[in-house]
Amino acid sequence: MTTFSKESRVILKTSMGDLTLEFFPDRAPRTCEHFVKLARQGFYEGLTFHRILKGFIVQGGCPKGDGSGGPGFTLRAEFNETPHVKGSVSMARGADPHSAGSQFFICCGEARYLDHRYTAFARVVEGLDVVDKIAAAPVTENRWKEVSTPREPVFINRIVIEGIEFDAEEPAQPAQAPGPQARAPQATPSGAAPPAPSGRVDDDDDEPDVDDGPDDDSDEPAAEARDEDDEAPGNPPSAAEDEGGGEGGGGAGEAGTTPSASAPGGDGPKRGRRRGGRRRRKN
Repeated sequence: MTTFSKESRVILKTSMGDLTLEFFPDRAPRTCEHFVKLARQGFYEGLTFHRILKGFIVQGGCPKGDGSGGPGFTLRAEFNETPHVKGSVSMARGADPHSAGSQFFICCGEARYLDHRYTAFARVVEGLDVVDKIAAAPVTENRWKEVSTPREPVFINRIVIEGIEFDAEEPAQPAQAPGPQARAPQATPSGAAPPAPSGRVDDDDDEPDVDDGPDDDSDEPAAEARDEDDEAPGNPPSAAEDEGGGEGGGGAGEAGTTPSASAPGGDGPKRGRRRGGRRRRKN
């Protein structure tokens, strides 16, 4: 069991400076526990912020470095009343609301149309200037035509945990070795980019409906549905996943809902069957 207190913090030691996070265990208990357990196991060490949209979000936590990876399992959503404003930390997911894994995003500005659609579980209490610095990093276009891939990787070197108690029997060893792909985004990432915001969400539903666009397997927080009067600085964070299960299960990536571009993985065009069978040999 993981126990939080008012003094509970984690410090993300990034290549651009420190980010100190404060948790909301009363609003998203499972998500908070999940995040700190991965941090304690060293899961995030050496990973990057693979998706940067200045004025909107910076997204990281993908072991593949392109938005298509996850820890090998997913979490149930814990949508709550926490507003998505500058400094808010929320879980990226795929089309399925319950597909968050390890990818998370930090809001660089107000994005209230993401409220009740992504699980907000923490906020930056120290280091907002570092968030701005990361958001200002030069980016290039990815394969889905979204200009969000950093030209130079921004690393999460390690995470320091303070004021959090863990069960004595709980192992503190890496749950998954990040491997070479986790170091930096590839030139041609396999994760899909999130779709532009569209559609509406019915606030009366227990689980808000999201207009995810084409059905794909992206795990990066994609731009979710928003009201006509809302203005979004960019597409919501979406996470893309590999075929056969990644962060959102089913095949998409890790930040907004699902990518509008073709989903990563998947079978290519199938060859037609050759007609006529074998050719007869002439005598």
